[in-house]
Amino acid sequence: MNRPTLLLALCLVPSLAPAQSQEGMGLDLTKEESPAAPSSSSEETPTPPPAGDAKPATAEEPPPEPEAIAPLTDITQEDRVKSVQRKVYRKKGRFELTPLISISVNDPFYSKVGASLRGAWYLADTLAIAGRASVMQVVPSDDVRTAKRTFNSKIYNSVPEWSAMGDLEWSPLYGKVAFLNSILHFDGYLLAGAGVVRTETSALPDRGLNPAADLGLGMRFVAKDYLAVNVALINTSYVDQPLGSSKGAIQNMMTLNAGISLFLPFKSTGRDSE
Repeated sequence: MNRPTLLLALCLVPSLAPAQSQEGMGLDLTKEESPAAPSSSSEETPTPPPAGDAKPATAEEPPPEPEAIAPLTDITQEDRVKSVQRKVYRKKGRFELTPLISISVNDPFYSKVGASLRGAWYLADTLAIAGRASVMQVVPSDDVRTAKRTFNSKIYNSVPEWSAMGDLEWSPLYGKVAFLNSILHFDGYLLAGAGVVRTETSALPDRGLNPAADLGLGMRFVAKDYLAVNVALINTSYVDQPLGSSKGAIQNMMTLNAGISLFLPFKSTGRDSE
């Protein structure tokens, strides 16, 4: 080996020794160890859709259509509920026959007890022409005997025997009421009319039947299409001159009447279903 080559080899030996020692140790101290990255296997990865269902990312799905709503015209007549139901009976063109019992309520000394028979023909469902015939009996109360015996009082009273009245009835009120787990239909009516009243003085000379006028109100509770309970408060006014009196006076006989009404024919025409 010549001299220049030997010198070059001696110069390279010191520089290669550190490199070999570092490689032997297997450590790299020039860089800091970075934290380990999280494993990608622990993360949830979205499952790709099947190839056949793949759609473009830019395309938006339309919102679901609402269910079709049936139009109001499809509602049948049976499904409708009426807020105000019609009457279940009709009176137009029918005849009403009513027997009644009555008692006076405005005379503290003499009570008038009687019976009546009433008939009515309905020109319309709310309008009727009625006639009423009544017989009466006057019954003195205990106050009359007390007044005569204790105070020697003399009481002049009219003594009606019978009456015949013609009335016009108007029924503007109609409704329903619950009674004993059942529903009763009722209508209220007003009446006014005129007629005659016979009293005990009607047989005297220059006397006769006394003209009279009716004014009252009543209520009719319909149990069936042909049957009703009739209650009425009627005031009958007439002019009479009682026995022992020297002048005539207006007499007011207010009676409470109750009876059963029977409608003919038994079934009304045009009756609505209950």
